[in-house]
Amino acid sequence: MKKLNLKNAFVTSAVLVVLSGCGSSDDDKVVVAPIVPAPELGSVTLNAVFGGCTTADSSTDIEIIFHDENGGVVATGNPDENGAYQGNIPENAKHISVVDTIAREDSRTLRKIYTHMDISGDVNLGTMVFDSPQECSVITAIPCHTYFVDVGDAALTYPDYKILTKGFDSTFLSYVYKKPLGDLLKDAHLCRGEKFIPFVAVSDDKEIVKLAHVEPNADANTGVFQLLAEDFSYDGVAVTEPELDEGADIVIASYIKGKQEGDSYKLLFNMPVITANAIFPDLADYSQYTVKVSDDTDLDIFQLIRTSYSESAISSEGEVNFTELVELDNGLGQAFLSSHDSSNFSFSYDFSALDERLKLVDWQFSFSSSEDESYQWHIAGGTAGNIPEFQFGNAFTVDNIEFNGLSSFQISLSAYPKGPAALNDYRTFLATQDKDDFSKAENQSYIQFDYKFINKSGRID
Repeated sequence: MKKLNLKNAFVTSAVLVVLSGCGSSDDDKVVVAPIVPAPELGSVTLNAVFGGCTTADSSTDIEIIFHDENGGVVATGNPDENGAYQGNIPENAKHISVVDTIAREDSRTLRKIYTHMDISGDVNLGTMVFDSPQECSVITAIPCHTYFVDVGDAALTYPDYKILTKGFDSTFLSYVYKKPLGDLLKDAHLCRGEKFIPFVAVSDDKEIVKLAHVEPNADANTGVFQLLAEDFSYDGVAVTEPELDEGADIVIASYIKGKQEGDSYKLLFNMPVITANAIFPDLADYSQYTVKVSDDTDLDIFQLIRTSYSESAISSEGEVNFTELVELDNGLGQAFLSSHDSSNFSFSYDFSALDERLKLVDWQFSFSSSEDESYQWHIAGGTAGNIPEFQFGNAFTVDNIEFNGLSSFQISLSAYPKGPAALNDYRTFLATQDKDDFSKAENQSYIQFDYKFINKSGRID
């Protein structure tokens, strides 16, 4: 780990000697003021790595920059060769940025900047992944193996049912076998190390749902295996639907817990409720109810797309412990744009009235520099705050960026509502908690609200 380079030196303690009286030595008093340590500012832990097939070195090609409240540079540093960094927060530092410093010859490969505002205490910011500075030229292996399925036996038992499985390299049970079921071989896929293929049989009225979870035993010469009626051994339990507006996109996800101690939950499949509104508690250890709603509005320069999303736990009896969506019909996105000076990249914002459960905001900007390099800048903070005029020394210069000239930008607000309330405690929670450990109540509920602004000058209607 490289040494932190401080831009300013600070006096952290003092000794005050006071002589009083002018008589004998008995009258001389020496008062020594106690040493007052500098305020405990805490420490920051993070990991910064390059993805893909890059030969870039995190210790030289990633720069860590501490900023004061006005965005000025207080100190800089670098992670070690593994991308790890841990160090004390310098005095006067309020924000931190992690910057990819490699110039790009190809504008299609992004340089990323991650800025985290209002850091304090002992905070863990987790892992930030940067794009490879060059395109990878490796051969991508086909992720799936295809089998042929004889569904004749199942079709005899379920003649009026719809039979579905997952599509190629997909987690969704939405690939419908065309009728007549028994006439032709169907195809099914095992992908990315999976051992079992799920099939679901749904009655016309969707009142009866049966699941088969099959390990293919295919003929070595033909690659064909039989899907038998007896394979459909898991009975679906109907899910009690919460009241939602028409047009909501609803998916039920089924997970199974690993068999070894410490193993996480693994996704079995996603099933849209338009396929069937059921869970399979005899197979799945955890079932999740996800809802997404969206709308769009035309503004002067941008099209604004608003999306609200939530995740909720489903009991083995089919009851949804519903996590309420953030209200979609709000004018905060329009208000921000109408009140903002488009030529100024420093501004205050306040989304705290949107929903008191929200904890974190992530601003996402994509733009090109005068050298035609492509950048993606994430600025993360609390739901209300001030984005100052950030300076980055030699690592990066914010020049001539105007909101109205951006092709698009996005504001994402999110929370695990049962997670810590304080911003930096919540950041550490995100960095250190296994979010797929659904045995913990704080992982069973999640909300997100996105404002996406798309510049209409580049839109093709």
